[in-house]
Amino acid sequence: MSIQFDFSAPQPLSPEQQRAQDIALVMQSAIEQYHKGEIDDARALFEAIIEAVPQHPDANYNLGVIKVQTDLPAEAVPHFEVALGIRPQNGQYWVAYINALFQSDQVAAGWLAVEMAQQQGVNGPALNGLITQLAYPDRKLETTPNASPTDNIKLIVSETSDDTPQPEAAAQPADQQQQQQQPAAPVPLKTTKHRQADKGELHKHNMLVHKGQLAESVAVARKLVARYPKDSECWRALSISLHKNSQFREVIPAARKAIELDPNDVICRLLLSDTLRHTGALAEAETQARELLAIVPEHAEAHRILGVTLIALGKRAEAIASCQRAADLAPRSAAVHSSLGTLYLGIGAMDLAEKALRLSLELEPTNSNARSNLLFCLTHNSTIDKAALFKEHCVFGEIHDVPAAGSRRYPNKRNPDRKLRIGFVSGDFCNHAVAYYFLPIVQHLYRDPSLTLHFYYTFGLQDHMTAQLRECAHVWNAVADMSDAALVKKIRDDNIDIVVDLSGHTAHTRIVALAQKPAPVQASWIGYPGTTGMAAFDYYIADRFVAPIDEFTEQFTEKLALLPSSTAYMPPPNCPPVNGLPALHKGYITYGSFNRLNKLSTEVIALWSTILRAQPTSRMVIGAIGSKLDEETYLEWFRNEGIDTSRLTFCPRTTLPVYMQQHHHVDLCLDTFPYVGSTTTLNALWMGVPTVTMPGTSMPSRCGAGWLEQVGLHDFVARDKDEFVKKSIELTRDLDALSALRIGMRERCLGSVPFHPEKVAGGLSIALRTMWQRWCADETPTPFEATLPADWCPPPAPEAKPAAKATAEAEARAEVKTAA
Repeated sequence: MSIQFDFSAPQPLSPEQQRAQDIALVMQSAIEQYHKGEIDDARALFEAIIEAVPQHPDANYNLGVIKVQTDLPAEAVPHFEVALGIRPQNGQYWVAYINALFQSDQVAAGWLAVEMAQQQGVNGPALNGLITQLAYPDRKLETTPNASPTDNIKLIVSETSDDTPQPEAAAQPADQQQQQQQPAAPVPLKTTKHRQADKGELHKHNMLVHKGQLAESVAVARKLVARYPKDSECWRALSISLHKNSQFREVIPAARKAIELDPNDVICRLLLSDTLRHTGALAEAETQARELLAIVPEHAEAHRILGVTLIALGKRAEAIASCQRAADLAPRSAAVHSSLGTLYLGIGAMDLAEKALRLSLELEPTNSNARSNLLFCLTHNSTIDKAALFKEHCVFGEIHDVPAAGSRRYPNKRNPDRKLRIGFVSGDFCNHAVAYYFLPIVQHLYRDPSLTLHFYYTFGLQDHMTAQLRECAHVWNAVADMSDAALVKKIRDDNIDIVVDLSGHTAHTRIVALAQKPAPVQASWIGYPGTTGMAAFDYYIADRFVAPIDEFTEQFTEKLALLPSSTAYMPPPNCPPVNGLPALHKGYITYGSFNRLNKLSTEVIALWSTILRAQPTSRMVIGAIGSKLDEETYLEWFRNEGIDTSRLTFCPRTTLPVYMQQHHHVDLCLDTFPYVGSTTTLNALWMGVPTVTMPGTSMPSRCGAGWLEQVGLHDFVARDKDEFVKKSIELTRDLDALSALRIGMRERCLGSVPFHPEKVAGGLSIALRTMWQRWCADETPTPFEATLPADWCPPPAPEAKPAAKATAEAEARAEVKTAA
């Protein structure tokens, strides 16, 4: 059978087909002109297409792109709106449209457009970058994956064939699959002869280290490397001494030199990796740890350091594997079990964390970091009662308090009315929740002429918050590299009258040093929601909403000093506006939670699921997701409660503006327990979203209720689980009331004390003066409440002079010398 050929003439095109073909040819020509740089010709051709087919989506989009690129963004907006009217799910259209709104100073419209785009399923780095830009309209952002959202706004070559959703069309997310760095192979030792220190000189150094005479050991090691610069053992000795003496930044060059001379030096590679981690150079710390494991694959301490580095890098699965391998290799190592416990604590595996930390303390009972982490872990335990929790804190004091530390003679002049030197000690003078609470208060406290403020920063990280806090310090001290003894001496030499610790049992704490009570009065505040358990601290600063004296005295070794508000809230600058209640246009209720994930537990998810089951159409948004593994864990917990996971939306950790804008999709937040939200509750309030909370008997369980009561939202505070469920459902039945509350929330907030940092600063100043006057009168600390007099006014702002800051610091240091 032969093949048949069809020689018949092609069928003529219909008028519609011919028109479509003509338009496609004009479109192609317009694109070609554009790429040749003939922008005017391209514009004319796109306009011709639109004149023939006004609703042509790609022509309108392309013409809009050209108008934005030729500085006519306002004229571009209607073209993008036409395109979106035809294809509302096209992500590339949305990004270009929002960018045009921003470029034409229509910021409010831009926020509405972001919300509409998200409702169409548009997400990704390009949109997040625009959210950040909308939040800071007066600032030119640095080039980052999220800060250059318009780099990929280009012409569309041809009309798409369907309306398939394209949520990521204009966003080119960075490749998240990083190449695994291969560890470097060991380098052979050099055989060149050089002068070496004799064993006696090195032995002298080692004995000084063994005796704890660290300053002397550093001096000896420096002399050794000066005399024997090619001897790797001398550089190793210097690295060890510097590390032991907490001179971490100096360890790095010394350890590098030792490794250069002896690439197989295990100790120096360990020191270098650990020090890089400590100073925040995480990627290099990982590299060094892996290179060490290439030399000694079964080294437990190297696996431990790699594990804690990986968890800081967000590589959870690898971190667990490394720390578990370390525990297998060194089952009697307290440090290994402490690190494993800290890792579990960070991911919310509280039972495993407590088990590992208790094992670490069995092996090394005096490990203060492990014990502080255990205490922090126990505050998340819903089964421990307040008496048992208090007893656990007291154990810390029994071990680390210095007997008779407070009975020493202080040179501070007992004048109740003189200018006071206040020393704030913290590891959180950086982008941290504590800093956000502290900054607005101290900005006003700095103006108080009766106080001189000394800051002691116990961590090495420097960022924009550090810079702002430095401006509020009369004297700034970076003490991260100071030993406990050196820090105590520094505070004493500065003649500090009152030390206020802002860390408690959290990272970078120096409360073991403060156990020596370098100042006559010491207080704990903000950083840790509970007692230090130590006799060295006289007061704990809070407010009557979270720690009423009659209920909480028995939970503190310190005496309670209550302010009008325990802290102040500083709304993020250029925050997104409050939007309308989502349920009014979506037709269903959306609950939300943005708490850190180690506050979540199967018990919390079970209670939330009770609410979701009672409202079958409701949905839930959960933020602050750190990894896919986190998401999978919570999905499994919800599945176990019978919740269809299609009702859940998970939002990854992101920039502050994007996080705040996520509240646009939430009607009501649900709190965690027993460790409730604090900053997240305040952020939600500022975005118009109230939170249902359930306070308990401990301070970590009462923060949310405290903020809600401060702003008069008593109806959102539940007494028990049944009432929590009942309120969470009933409060969403009156959507008009919830909508009115949302719209007026910021005005409501601004009428409360936490949103007036000048009042909190005024209360703190009165509290500090009261503490001081009692010490001058030789009175025993007792609980009290600092209230502002009716005629109280904040101190006036100082004159803005370029040299004022330097002058203030010079005067403050001169004050110290005079007092000494």
